[in-house]
Formats: sequence, structure tokens, C-alpha cells
Amino acid sequence: MLNIEHYVGRPSLNKHTYAWELGLDPGIALNLENICELILTIFDAQFCRIFCQCADIQVLVAQNGECNKELAAQISLLDIQRDDGESPDVISNVTRGQSHLGTGIIRVVSPVMLPSGLSFGYLEFFRSKGVQLTAKEQAVMTVLQRDITNHIVQHKYILQAAKSRELHLLISKHNHDWIFVKDTDFKMVYANEPFMSIFSKGLRDKIIGYTATEGFDEGEANQFFEQDKIAFEKGESVVTEDVYHSDGSRMVFETIKRRFEDENGKPYILCIRRDVTERENLIRQLKVANSDLDDFTNIASHDLKSPLIAIRRLLGWIAEDCQDILPSESLENLHLVVNRADRMHSLLEDLLSFARIGRVDTPAVSLELSKLVEDITPLLDVPEQFTITVEPAELVVPSVPFKTIILNLVGNAIKHNDKEKGLVKVSCQTSQHYYEIHITDNGPGIAPKYFERVFQLFQTLKSRDELEGSGVGLAVVMKHLNQFGGKIEIESDGIEGTTFTVFWPKPKQ
Repeated sequence: MLNIEHYVGRPSLNKHTYAWELGLDPGIALNLENICELILTIFDAQFCRIFCQCADIQVLVAQNGECNKELAAQISLLDIQRDDGESPDVISNVTRGQSHLGTGIIRVVSPVMLPSGLSFGYLEFFRSKGVQLTAKEQAVMTVLQRDITNHIVQHKYILQAAKSRELHLLISKHNHDWIFVKDTDFKMVYANEPFMSIFSKGLRDKIIGYTATEGFDEGEANQFFEQDKIAFEKGESVVTEDVYHSDGSRMVFETIKRRFEDENGKPYILCIRRDVTERENLIRQLKVANSDLDDFTNIASHDLKSPLIAIRRLLGWIAEDCQDILPSESLENLHLVVNRADRMHSLLEDLLSFARIGRVDTPAVSLELSKLVEDITPLLDVPEQFTITVEPAELVVPSVPFKTIILNLVGNAIKHNDKEKGLVKVSCQTSQHYYEIHITDNGPGIAPKYFERVFQLFQTLKSRDELEGSGVGLAVVMKHLNQFGGKIEIESDGIEGTTFTVFWPKPKQ
């Protein structure tokens, strides 16, 4: 809520005169003095002054005219009454008031109201007794009051601008980035403290007003100027560069230069140089990791799958040829080896699918949820007594990742269901930012303590001999959701059924 301090600032007590003062802009203070002088002329007044009421403090803002001993005595008495709160016609009056002081003088008091409805204070002047304000003088007084309020509102804007400048300087000072401004001659017109601190004290006086390249050789200086020229011509220059120190350490800096113009249309460039060593090191490490992952994917695709397929084929032939001559125990062991080979092949395929997530851009398309589930059902081993119901809904999503998520979640619900008549229900709700897809089953449920574990790679809640699975499916779901900015939640008591809720971001309009 606005108060007087928003317009004129906080009053201060003068230690020499013991009077309250406002730090008004000198130009505005002079204009208020001139208004007082104008009142003396227009209203044939002896003395005029303007007061500001800040909480319980009354501050003299401006005054003009001469005050003889007789009038001074009366004014002093008024001031004492005012301090005691006994003057009924000063600020509490919304309309102008006139009072006779009994000494041949009439006192005119007029409240000053700001456009916001806030009471600023009042204007008062003293003139000869018996001379009342005419209608024309009252109209002039209204204009002068408006002039006073305009000056006060203007001072509010000056205060706001000063605070804004102070805040910007404070932010610039405490920003660890190097911030500086250059003119069209490539000379510094501003530099913040972190930038200045890189120069020795003896050189700091030769920064502002200079190009600040005096300590560099001609080649390096020309590189700086080249980027300055690009920023002036194209509006922006962005450069990331490695800097090696004398001790052999490396730092990476990003320098952004942007053109701007002042209120007179004069162009400058704002330069921000920041240390991005940690970020660039991380990016480079990720690039190496991605390259290693690509190498692994290629090796797995060619050097591992081929011999594994051959092993599985040979084992199958041996099992067929020796089925009638091997003891039952040996034949069982042979089938176990074949199953382990099949499991290894399945795991390898899942790993390759997991590694490829995010490698290809997939555009969003319109999909009908019931049609999608119908298409993926033949890929699932659905028991005869199992029921899958889907509520109609239309979504705009990337086809392959979204199908993969639904395939894994519905497949898990079928695989882990322990009921004679299993049930999976798929439905969709739409919120402001997400499609909310619910996959609900009537299976054994998941204990809350396992909610995070089930999304980890290779994690299963049952042994692989008890229930076949690689433990990659839900990890694939999580990786796809992380890539597209989605999320997933689990709701289950660990006894009766589970609901997975997928939050998939809606396309931006």
C-alpha cells in the first residue's frame, strides 16, 4: 500500500537545526518555492508555506514571504498548537478553511491531496483580514494545488529511478561475471568490480575511457575488436574459448556481447564474460560418454549378437539330435542352457533399445488411445481369461516412445498378474499441462518401499527363474519420460492391484 514515503522518501532530522527535512530533488524543491512566491503575488499574501505530513511528523517543505514579529508570534502559537494536536483546521479538513487570527490577518489553509487519494499535507498562507477568497481565486488555488501534486508525483518517479539505478549497480557489483560496456570507439564506459579486479591497481585508472587492450599483443587485441564489430553490426556475438594459464591450468570462458542504444539512440555494446569451465567440462565428459555408448552399441549389435545367435542355433540342434539318447537330467540341463541363451539374447535386445533412447527425433502425431492398445496387444502374451479395457481418448504424442511406454506398462500388468481373471484398465485425463494416462490392474500390487526400486535398471521383484524378465522395461519407461519432460507415479498398497499414472507433457500451442 502506498504511503507518503513512496513519494518523498523518509524524513531526516537535521542535527544542527533539529528540524525535520525531506531530501527532495533540488529542481522540485525550487519549483515548490516558486509556487509559494506565486501565491504571494496572486493572493496579496504576506507569507506562504507548504507542509508534508509523514505519519506523526510534520515537515516544512517550502516557504516564501516575510514574517514580521507580530505574524511570527501568531505562527509560533499555531505551530505549538499543531504539535499538541489542537489545530482543528489543518490537515483533517478536506476542504479549504479560513480563520481570523485576531491581528488583522486571515489564515487560509488548503489540504494537498495526491491522485491516489493519499493526503500529502497542506498549503497555508496569511493575508490581510477581511479579504475573502473570490471564486476566481479559488479556481486559481485548485490549479496551484494540482501543480504541487504533479511535482510530488514527479519526485516519486525520480525516487524510483534512483532506487532502480542503485539496485542495478549493486547487482552488477556483486555479480561474479565480468560486465562492461563499450562505445563505438571500443572504449570502456563502464566496468563492474569483478572485471576491474583482474587488473593491477596501477592499471585500473586506465580502464574507463580506454580500450583496455593495452596489455595485450596486437593479434589478441584485434580478436577482441573483431567480436566487438560483429556485435555492433549483427546485434550479438557469442564466443566460447579455452584460456590456459601459466601454471598449465585450463579455464573456459563464454563471452556474450549485445548491442543496445541509450535514450538518445547512441549505440553501445554490453559485454558479459563468465566462467563456464565446470559446465563445459561436464558437456565434454557427456560427449565422451555418448561416444563410448555408441561404440558399445555397435559392438553389442555386431560382435555379440552374431555369436550368441550361433550358440543358440547350435544348442537347439544338439537338443533335437540328442533328445532320445541323453539322460533326462542331462537333457534338462541342456534346456536350461538354451533358456539362459534366450534370456541373454532378450537382455541384449533390451539393452540396445535402452541405449538408443533419445538418439532419434520423433515428431508428435495424433493417436487414439484405444487403437494404440489394440495394436500392441498382439505383441503381448495375454491369457485367455484376461480383460483389457480402454477408455477413448485422443492424444498428440511422439508415436514410438509413447507406444513403448504403454507396451511396457500393460505388459508388466499382464505378466505379474496372479488372478484367475486378470484385468487391466487404461484411461486418460487431461490437465492444464499434461495428459494423465492411468494403467490400473487387479494384480498383487507393489509395496510402497519398492516404488523407486522398480524403475532401476535390471531390478525385478521376483527371481528370473520364477518369472522371466530382464528388469529393463520400467527403466526404459523412466528414460523416455525423462527425455520428454514427463513423470510417472505409482499408487498401490502392495496387496490389491497397482495404478501407474503417466504424466506426458501436452504439446505447446
